Amino acid sequence: MKRIFKLLPFSITLLINSQISFADVETIKNAAKSFPREMKPEFIDQSSIENLYILSNPRGSFLIDSSGRYLIKGEIFDLKNQTNLTEIVYQNHYSIHPKQLPISQAMKEVKGNGKRTLYVFADPDCPACQALQAKLEDVNDITIYTFPFALTHLHPTALTTAKKIWCAKEPLNTWKKYLIEDKKPENQSIACQNPIDKNMELAKKHKIALTPTIFNSQGQRIAGVPELEQLEEFIDSPELQ
Repeated sequence: MKRIFKLLPFSITLLINSQISFADVETIKNAAKSFPREMKPEFIDQSSIENLYILSNPRGSFLIDSSGRYLIKGEIFDLKNQTNLTEIVYQNHYSIHPKQLPISQAMKEVKGNGKRTLYVFADPDCPACQALQAKLEDVNDITIYTFPFALTHLHPTALTTAKKIWCAKEPLNTWKKYLIEDKKPENQSIACQNPIDKNMELAKKHKIALTPTIFNSQGQRIAGVPELEQLEEFIDSPELQ
């Protein structure tokens, strides 16, 4: 099924949340103690389906029944209203206002008419970021702001690499060649004024713990690499109410 990004007004999310059972939440919290780190929820929301809850963390949302026994990887679609209810809850917790992003700390690329906008947080040594960068070559009529930073616990040299790329004569071109062609930056200096450390703090502030993490012009978020059709749909998503 094609992913549906149409979102309902915020009041609908409040209606979903108002049905929550605190007894169920305690049961689910106990069950979550055994989850792997990447699946531990920050938020627990009652879905519109009885005894089914939506668990969310910055990586995404998944489902669990009220007994805490059955964990379901999937989404809830309201076919009548053509809305993705799981996505509503996730964006309610993790979307941001794009004006919160200091674009002076990003590399800017304008393609075609540049009318659409995408904000990308990426680690230069992250294979998924390399895959996304290659995919973005097929996206047109867009302005892309790329915020280089590093997940140092996974890629110990990525912080230095990001600084070397920023300090290159042509940072954006150097970035793309490194991610797409695996061509190392000729510049080996990190002595220039660069925003990489600030981007590390920015990522922490917005709970970006998975790369790539992308935001569209409405501030809606995706963590990971979507298929090209889904990416185009995400870029053109309607405004959050």
